[in-house]
Amino acid sequence: MYNLKQIYKNEIKIKPISLLKSLFAIAIYILVQNIISLLSVFISVLINPNMSFGNNMILVMIVTVSISIAMVILAGHIFTEKGNTKINNNNFKPNRKDYLHICLIIIGYILIREAALFEVLTQFEGPIPDESIDFIIENSSGIEFFVLSLMLFLQTLIEAPIFEELFFRGILLNGFLSKYKINHKKAIIYSAIIFAIAHLNIPQGINAFILGVMLGYIYYYTKSMKLSIFAHFINNLIIFIPVPSNIIFKIAYICLGLYCILKGLNYIKQLREKNNKLAIDN
Repeated sequence: MYNLKQIYKNEIKIKPISLLKSLFAIAIYILVQNIISLLSVFISVLINPNMSFGNNMILVMIVTVSISIAMVILAGHIFTEKGNTKINNNNFKPNRKDYLHICLIIIGYILIREAALFEVLTQFEGPIPDESIDFIIENSSGIEFFVLSLMLFLQTLIEAPIFEELFFRGILLNGFLSKYKINHKKAIIYSAIIFAIAHLNIPQGINAFILGVMLGYIYYYTKSMKLSIFAHFINNLIIFIPVPSNIIFKIAYICLGLYCILKGLNYIKQLREKNNKLAIDN
């Protein structure tokens, strides 16, 4: 955990990471997570054959989240440079204006996604088919389904923003930036590709790639895990924006979305210049 704390504070260097090495890392990440989840179910059935389906699902979710966190901690240990050299010299602390402009970027993307991508993404089957959701509801008691829903809610709004950002931006993106020092765009695109692959389905993958590019630029320009995690949190939180039903509203969504994104990106670019100046002065 100490390494993750240093990554969070941008106080430790990440080793250069190639695209091939990152693909291998994410393959191991996914493989270990799935194998241990299946083993947990198998062992629970051996220990208690009468365990309900709902309780088995709760166990799988607990194990999956625990393994995900453990794998990020392990990655932090493997990919960080040894030693305690502090690399963050400007002590940047985001203020309300910084958070507001990060919100603008994410809201802008969500507006464009709902207007331009919603119909495309709904053509593909999501991570949990409707039939599976119905099966879970039918085979779980009320309290079991409530616990599952609560755990999914907490995983979406707390565990995913924190640990996914530490892994995909704090470790992988920083590793790509170390590897491709003169081409930050390549580093951001590569990290977004890995982020998309990790979601293991087409609609979430497409969304994760575009969002990964946004998060990559936010982290690159600010070097703040706080702002990156906050952006991820806002994306996962806002799920109730209505989908526009006609072309006029779609155009309005896209225009407003582009304005929000450009406004936010322009702000964080200036923020990077200000932070660089502070680092030089210090």
